[in-house]
Amino acid sequence: MNAPACPSEPGATDASKRPRFALFAWLAGAVVFAAVLAWDIGAYAGGADSSGYLNQARLLRGGQIHVARRTVPELPREGLSEFAFVPLGFAPSHDNTMTPTYPIGLPLLVAATSCVTGWSAAPHVTMWLHAIAGVALMFALGRTLGLPFSWTAFGALLLATSPVYVFISLPLMSDVPALVWSTIAVLSAWRGRFHAGWAAAAGASLALAVLVRPTNLLAFIPVAIALGIGWRRWLALVAAGLPGAIALVAYNHAAYGHALATGYGSMTSYFSAGLWLTTLTHYARWLPVALTPVIVLALGLPWLGRNRWHAVLAAWILAYGGFYLFYSFTHEAWWYLRFLLPAFPPLIAAALLVGKMITDTPPLARWHRHAPVATAAFVALALGWSLAWGSLLRSYRIGRDEHSYLAATDWARAHLPANALLVVMQTSGALYYYTEFTFVRWDQLRPRDVAALEQLAAKEGRPLVAMLFPDEQKEVLWQRLPGRWIQLGAVPHVTFWRRDAPAPAAP
Repeated sequence: MNAPACPSEPGATDASKRPRFALFAWLAGAVVFAAVLAWDIGAYAGGADSSGYLNQARLLRGGQIHVARRTVPELPREGLSEFAFVPLGFAPSHDNTMTPTYPIGLPLLVAATSCVTGWSAAPHVTMWLHAIAGVALMFALGRTLGLPFSWTAFGALLLATSPVYVFISLPLMSDVPALVWSTIAVLSAWRGRFHAGWAAAAGASLALAVLVRPTNLLAFIPVAIALGIGWRRWLALVAAGLPGAIALVAYNHAAYGHALATGYGSMTSYFSAGLWLTTLTHYARWLPVALTPVIVLALGLPWLGRNRWHAVLAAWILAYGGFYLFYSFTHEAWWYLRFLLPAFPPLIAAALLVGKMITDTPPLARWHRHAPVATAAFVALALGWSLAWGSLLRSYRIGRDEHSYLAATDWARAHLPANALLVVMQTSGALYYYTEFTFVRWDQLRPRDVAALEQLAAKEGRPLVAMLFPDEQKEVLWQRLPGRWIQLGAVPHVTFWRRDAPAPAAP
């Protein structure tokens, strides 16, 4: 055994400073990450998902499941689509009411947070806390696997700067909370082998993960492997998860009429066995973008040898990656990798374990004395890669883009009379959440519905106003409701158009 170096020797002094410097750098990076998220966060009621979650959170806090639609009673209802007065994020239900379509986990988290922060801040704080927690859990996973501090910090950096992770952390979406609670479940299950309390924590976390997104039931596979065999730990797991399961089936029955029904309806048509190659190609193309090319090292996981943690990681990755391999939306856009987000921590962990095994081989071990320089260079390259792609994909702008929904509804309240009848689609959920305006979905109107709507507006003196994103304008103004439209105003990304009566014919 080598004798410890004398503290007065330069090499020993430098070595003793390295852990402190690494800790300081990691903490500084964490503060910067938290500040950037806080600056760019935009958890507003926006499109279908974000407005759906917020509308549902408000209903749940008020003890409601169904809510009345804002209809135009004078408009003939014969043949009119049931969705004509239903905003995005809702589905029509009985007696002229509607019901939110999304799982209750994230709305419940927002409602709970609002008890502390107030309602307006609650969605932003909820997303910010989960984004911070996801990175912290990535660090905890690395340490649980026995990786050195610098390696676990690098893994946390890969997740924190991932364009997909950032893009989904800023608006109100369920993917990051899904990552957080499924990861807590797996880590708790691992500790649950030694203490039933941790097994109970795994059960409660898994239940919440499923409430956030039902497909998080996939996390049960790595949880079961991590927990191992033992009736006491399994009893604790089931007992702690049972209240969540009861809440889920009770809500589904009350909202959709059946314990196993969801607001999504039947999902079988969205899966196809023939999609696996297309989606696998999508994985190969975009996972190295999302998590840097380092993630390719995760393919070496089977060569690490057999132990329980390796089995947990493999099951964790394959459960989510395999399930979404056949989902019809996964391959359609880079940010649809969000469905795979709960598998990002084990993917990163597997890559780090393989990388550590490679660098510890005899040919490379002799270069360990140069580790600080190599680590700094590697971190700089990974950070540059992720930030460059984040900028190219506009990951950090999504929160500000979501603000356009709030700006649009503010403009409507300030400039439109209360009796205005709005023609909308993309902004319908936000309009329902932020205002009291009556609206009709343009995508649900037939030509005869349009004619009846125009006659009604003219008869009652109600302005007919379209509230549109750029990609909606052509279809609405020129195809669905052709005629004279006058632009009233605009905010970033959204324009307002008033339907003008046709000019009288010449004598």
